[in-house]
Amino acid sequence: MNKWVLLGLKVIIALVWLACLWSQTFAAPILSEAMAGLYSSQVAMRWPYLIMGILFLVCVEIAFAAVWRLLSLSGSGTVFTAKAMPCVNWVLGCAAIATALIVLVSLCFLISGWHDATMPAMDYYTIALVLGVAVLAEIGFMLLMVVMKGLLRAATDQSSELEQVI
Repeated sequence: MNKWVLLGLKVIIALVWLACLWSQTFAAPILSEAMAGLYSSQVAMRWPYLIMGILFLVCVEIAFAAVWRLLSLSGSGTVFTAKAMPCVNWVLGCAAIATALIVLVSLCFLISGWHDATMPAMDYYTIALVLGVAVLAEIGFMLLMVVMKGLLRAATDQSSELEQVI
């Protein structure tokens, strides 16, 4: 693969990783505190939402670390070996955990906000819709990764067979 493409992708991954770290350290806690101050009836949910948000960002960071490793394998020409499978498994695992976290946030939001008088100001149904779309997007991503894992396995098997023939 072109080394400049790999370098560009690694720069983007590094920037996303730094953005996740910044969000974990500053943005999520500040936003959590501001929302708790704005919607006093949701103060009890501040910490659960904050913890789940930070865990979601950790999943993104771990998945991008695995993608970084896949890019390194691609650069060295060894992406179609057994070394790539654990990386794909890490991405799939992180996606599964992130999906579970989004489902948990959705359930917490739907239950805690059902009879809350401040929810119309928060646009309850729009947030519920966005959370539902996020769950569907995560499920779609996981299914795509399962297909990609199957393709990687098939390519790895073919590569091994070709090496045996040669």
